[in-house]
Amino acid sequence: MGYSVPLLKDFIRDTENDNHKFEVVSLFAGGGGSSTGYRMAGGKVLAINEFIEEAQATYKANYPSTHIFTQDIKKLTAEDILERINKKSGELDLLDGSPPCSAFSTAGAREKGWGKTKTYSDTTQENVEDLFFDYIRILRGVKPKVFVAENVAGMVKGKAKGYFNHILRELKSSGYHVTCKVLDAKYLGIPQSRQRVIFVGIRDDIWRDEYTGKTHPKPASHVVDLKEAFEGLTFTEKDKLETDLSRFAVYKLLLTLSAGEAHKKAFTLKKCSKYDVSFCITANTGSLGAREIYHWNNRAFTINEVKRIMSVPDDYILTGTYQQQVERLGRMVAPLMMKAVADNLVELVFSDAN
Repeated sequence: MGYSVPLLKDFIRDTENDNHKFEVVSLFAGGGGSSTGYRMAGGKVLAINEFIEEAQATYKANYPSTHIFTQDIKKLTAEDILERINKKSGELDLLDGSPPCSAFSTAGAREKGWGKTKTYSDTTQENVEDLFFDYIRILRGVKPKVFVAENVAGMVKGKAKGYFNHILRELKSSGYHVTCKVLDAKYLGIPQSRQRVIFVGIRDDIWRDEYTGKTHPKPASHVVDLKEAFEGLTFTEKDKLETDLSRFAVYKLLLTLSAGEAHKKAFTLKKCSKYDVSFCITANTGSLGAREIYHWNNRAFTINEVKRIMSVPDDYILTGTYQQQVERLGRMVAPLMMKAVADNLVELVFSDAN
């Protein structure tokens, strides 16, 4: 069937020249994963908020005309956003947001870190799990027609479900009909097992009963494996140097694994199979020598391979070191996942509204 990720240069022409289907503001935008998905779906991103400098640099390298609010979300107001995009409350089509989600990750001890200062990318952040409420604060001021919020699947598991239920109540009380589903990227045309919680809210005055059961995209019929996803890629000398693991202790452990297998004791160490989707790419995947996921040839994945696994365009510019680039990718929302969410909303809501 062929795995195809649109090139940045192809879809940006329409969305940067006002030939767009809907308009977006994105909070916690990172290196541009969700923004890229919206643009693939025909959306125009009017402004974003991102305070990590390396993420700002990546975003600016790809979308230089999009305004970036560089301050901490806690210092950003709905009024700041509305003034910048020249809209009144209630006029924006879609508010997007992916609050940092390490506090809800299922890897490691989650609850012990709640309410504490944590390392996040190149900086630290207090009470990461509370940033969702800053998203809600801005949502209530901007009052978009639709909102989409994304988080890790761990948010609906164990003790974190208390946070989830509280967030859901607050979103609904903001004036929206809210539905939430755990979607897996591998069922949306992406060669990766990547489960994410996707909240979709449609403003109460826009909601129709006929939207019931249709707020999220349907699963794709074809699952893309890594062999298909990597077609056409070359392995360069630079790639060889960047992905070599032979100097690390983890290399010997990796040699004991078959393709598609996870280590029974060092359970985060996994070797992917070309005949299956990738294990989940994370912010730590680029930490060479760590017990992370690796290529079936006993090496790390190249930057171009990680782009394909994440459904990021081949011509997408990434800044920083190898580790920073992979971290940026690992923190992204997979663009084709958000494209599927946005395509569905275009058909469901925006085709009627415009």
